[in-house]
Amino acid sequence: MDVTTVFGSVILLHTFFYYLDRYLKGKNSQRYASFLNRFPVQIDFMNVRWTTSMFNKALSSWAMMRLRFLSKWYNIGTVITLLLCIPSLILLGSTALVSFENMMDSKKEEAMLQPVVPGVNLPSYDLPYYLITLLVCTVVHEAGHAIAAVSDQVPLVSVGLILWLIIPAAFVELPTSNVVGLSPWKQLKIYCAGVWHNIVLSAMAFAVLMMLPILLIPLFQSGAGVSVVNLNAYSTDGHHDFQVGDQLTQINDCRVTGVESWRLCLTAVLLESSGFCLDNSYLASSSSSDQLGCCNDSEFSRSHLCFLSSPDLVPKKYHCLRAREVSQLSSAWCSNHKGCSAVNQSCLMPSFHSESVNETDSSRLIIVKRKSADPVLFAGLPNEIYLSVYVSDYVPRIFIGSQFINFIEHLLKYISSFSAGLAVLNVVPCIFMDGHHIVGALSEIVFEGRGSISMKRQTQYALVFLGTSLVVINIAFGVLTLFL
Repeated sequence: MDVTTVFGSVILLHTFFYYLDRYLKGKNSQRYASFLNRFPVQIDFMNVRWTTSMFNKALSSWAMMRLRFLSKWYNIGTVITLLLCIPSLILLGSTALVSFENMMDSKKEEAMLQPVVPGVNLPSYDLPYYLITLLVCTVVHEAGHAIAAVSDQVPLVSVGLILWLIIPAAFVELPTSNVVGLSPWKQLKIYCAGVWHNIVLSAMAFAVLMMLPILLIPLFQSGAGVSVVNLNAYSTDGHHDFQVGDQLTQINDCRVTGVESWRLCLTAVLLESSGFCLDNSYLASSSSSDQLGCCNDSEFSRSHLCFLSSPDLVPKKYHCLRAREVSQLSSAWCSNHKGCSAVNQSCLMPSFHSESVNETDSSRLIIVKRKSADPVLFAGLPNEIYLSVYVSDYVPRIFIGSQFINFIEHLLKYISSFSAGLAVLNVVPCIFMDGHHIVGALSEIVFEGRGSISMKRQTQYALVFLGTSLVVINIAFGVLTLFL
């Protein structure tokens, strides 16, 4: 299903449940009222909210047993979060400039921070990673606020989850009067706790990601090729097609050791033309009455491929041969006749030249070697393979497939980058974000006993205006860059 279909289905479901909720409430359904008492779900237009206080006591008890540690933990977190404020503003400013330059010059250079739009710059197959990451990051973020508040004797009202369309998020409700009644430093700790947790989560995800090859040595091997973990719109009907779980070791004459070499080898196919060294006796015995047939889209071309003698031979000769047979009988790769060591051999290059229309496309004959399986022969463009065959560095040693590890690795990448991005955005003094409250508490500390109240408020308004403007400009420029 594409992204449009998914969002269309989700909107229909939200609309259905919204009007069903209104209908049952209007009918004063006792069963529905009993259900809502047991499961406190609130259904609004295009969002569903679940709220509970069942975790309040357990969370408070856990925090009370670790007050000394939590005090040091959030003191450190507050200092680190405050140190992040200025770099975050600079990053947003530079990102806005990059996005503006991209718009003016019609470039596609990626900025460090950019809005994510499913189906545009977020592939549809990455949507589950995106949703799981958002849920994890917001739960960890809100847990920071909750634990910091409880450790400073602020009771929890409730915690909950909200689903807006398909985007999940967590939230914490705290009594405003209790928070405002705290000292500015304690308020600051509570406001900074969410950002601090996102920083820690990002660092932990990145550390695990870097250590993953070492941690997985008993189960997986690296440097021995790549493993196919997913096929997107690629046909696997034939015996010689790619299959999930294949270990790919070579592309033409280029050895594959990992994902990066996989990409480089596919790129090399476009830059270099590779031929096959074949015995002249085989070419003589395989001659066909219609040697140009498979070069002119005839019936013969369905089972054979057109090969051309190397450029250094005059006159050039065409040969219509079976590609798999040629690859199996070839003694070496070559780019011209001199590349073949034997005197009685010729260098044949796959030809996609059409005599009927007198044009040449950039297609290639690509041979991908697999361990414990026949090679895959692919006639076409290398990017077709790159975009449809997803591979992993982790080749399983035992029965455990690399799909699970690829999922974990991909999820760690998302969590590391998204959690860092949320930390940067939330620390910015933007309205409706943590940075707005952080500026308020910080100004109370800075201006305590100094200056007038009006100066303090003007400073707050100026910082919030600057932060909000930067966030709005970045979102606007980022979205325009994606669609222009």
